[in-house]
Amino acid sequence: MSVWQRARARRTVAGAALVAAMALTLSACGGDSKEEKPKADRSAQQNDQGKQDGQASKPKQSDDAKVIATLQGRNGIVLDITSATRSAGGFVTVNGNLKNTSDRSTSETQEWTGPELDVIRGVGGSSLGGATLVDEKEKKRYYTLRDTENRPLASAGLGTVAANSTQKVFMQFPAPPKSTTQVALQIPTFQAAALTLTDG
Repeated sequence: MSVWQRARARRTVAGAALVAAMALTLSACGGDSKEEKPKADRSAQQNDQGKQDGQASKPKQSDDAKVIATLQGRNGIVLDITSATRSAGGFVTVNGNLKNTSDRSTSETQEWTGPELDVIRGVGGSSLGGATLVDEKEKKRYYTLRDTENRPLASAGLGTVAANSTQKVFMQFPAPPKSTTQVALQIPTFQAAALTLTDG
């Protein structure tokens, strides 16, 4: 092979190498541009997910905040009723929040237990055992249910209610007939309040 032919062959090889290098460079650049879209999509998905998570993390309003009736007591005591539910088992459960809205604690709670000595002895303190449901339509009064030791199925240990405090309370009664949907809740020293019974 002559010197001229060798030089030509070298130029051909060099040109081919240059073309190959340019092709690789273009391919690499093209790969980078393709990768940007999935990253943007993933970022958008994460933002959307974050918004959804933010919406889902908003606390739902508790049932305890839904007051269906309020009984006013003495010395700043207030009982907010949050539910009055009739159970398939044949009883009604009344739930509420007992509040002392004054700046002084009160221990005038003994009357809430009612006048029955057996109940007072069974509780060993103050309770909401003196509460009653009155079915004015049927002219019947329902007292709190009692256990085998004559303790009322109602919140107990209410000897002293601290100032500016709130505590959850409950009472259970025999259920009136299905036809009765409106009753009056009465507790000693509190003003009576009308309740609408709902099915649990």
